[in-house]
Amino acid sequence: MRVYTYVLILIALMVILPDLYIYLRFIKNRMKKSIAILHWIFSLFIALSATGVLFRSGSVQSPQDNFHILLYIVTVASIYISKLVFLTFDLIFYITKKRWRKIQYAGYATAFAAFLCFIYAVFFGRFNFGREEYSVEIEGLPNNFDGFKIVQISDLHLGGFCLNKERLLPLFDMIQEENADLIVETGDIITNFATEMNGFEKHFEKIKTKDSMLAIFGNHDYGDYYRWSSKEEKQLNMDSIIAKRKNLGFKLLRNSSHIIEKDGERIAIIGVENWGKPPFPQLADIAKAKEGTDSVDTKILLAHDPDFFKHEVCRHKDIQLTLSGHTHASQIGIEIGNFKISPAQLRFKYWDGLYKTDNQTIIVSRGLGCVGMPSRWGMSPSYNVITLRKKK
Repeated sequence: MRVYTYVLILIALMVILPDLYIYLRFIKNRMKKSIAILHWIFSLFIALSATGVLFRSGSVQSPQDNFHILLYIVTVASIYISKLVFLTFDLIFYITKKRWRKIQYAGYATAFAAFLCFIYAVFFGRFNFGREEYSVEIEGLPNNFDGFKIVQISDLHLGGFCLNKERLLPLFDMIQEENADLIVETGDIITNFATEMNGFEKHFEKIKTKDSMLAIFGNHDYGDYYRWSSKEEKQLNMDSIIAKRKNLGFKLLRNSSHIIEKDGERIAIIGVENWGKPPFPQLADIAKAKEGTDSVDTKILLAHDPDFFKHEVCRHKDIQLTLSGHTHASQIGIEIGNFKISPAQLRFKYWDGLYKTDNQTIIVSRGLGCVGMPSRWGMSPSYNVITLRKKK
């Protein structure tokens, strides 16, 4: 309930305060009383409807209804953040003794630009799929695996594409064209419900690999972000998630491993359950996941949360490469060439791309889908193409 309280306060601040400023600055002494009444009716309607949507979101299972709720929230946010941008400039204009008119004009322009950014992020940015390519040198990599290609997909959150399934097809064409030896999915294929995977069967039928398709659970794959009516209902959802994941062609690694063999040489792909910082559960068990892999020198770990690498994996020096997701690169940021910046850096040490520490490497995917706001600006959705190389 504490989260809901904070959100309610945020809604009040974002809606009431800007509209209060507009009333005092532009309406109170300049317009008819009827205009003022309409202004406050609209403001209260937005505040109350946003509050109602917030409380209803915890009891909606339909991916379509959930998406409509999120789209409404984005619409309100785009309007009021644009207002806040303009009001910031206008306040500077108002308190400046010289009343520089250019400041007010800049406020109009910047507010309009902010609104356009929201439109782009929702209707175009989140569909601007790309690829990131990495080459990872591994000491002792078997000769037959030199050049082994892994495609990593992560954080699809398929429910967010429930109304735009066709726009996801080009992504799967891109993945198939990679001609990967192995495809790994590092968690959060959904946001809450197994039904989010409905209708995407033809998408996954497009992709084939030379070996297999492996997957792990992310924090959203357990259904922990929904208020279930009973433990039995939650378990039914979990059972369906597992069954549908397998029907899409994935082998689930839940604190377990998968051995890939080529002409007598082997590598181990190890997958752990999700591990999160308190109060979220820490279900990952590396020791259990590594059982049966002692004789395999090259070990690659699939772990959803990159913080797990910092807290646990660094103590397991026999794991040379870790593949993670989870961060989404905050779905917003700036990327120019090799320079990139995102709010995700404030939360995660490893948030997007390749990082090395001693003889270990972690690659973090920014993901393909969205959670929360169905939008991406600056941090375009992408999958990773990882080529293993024998260190010489």
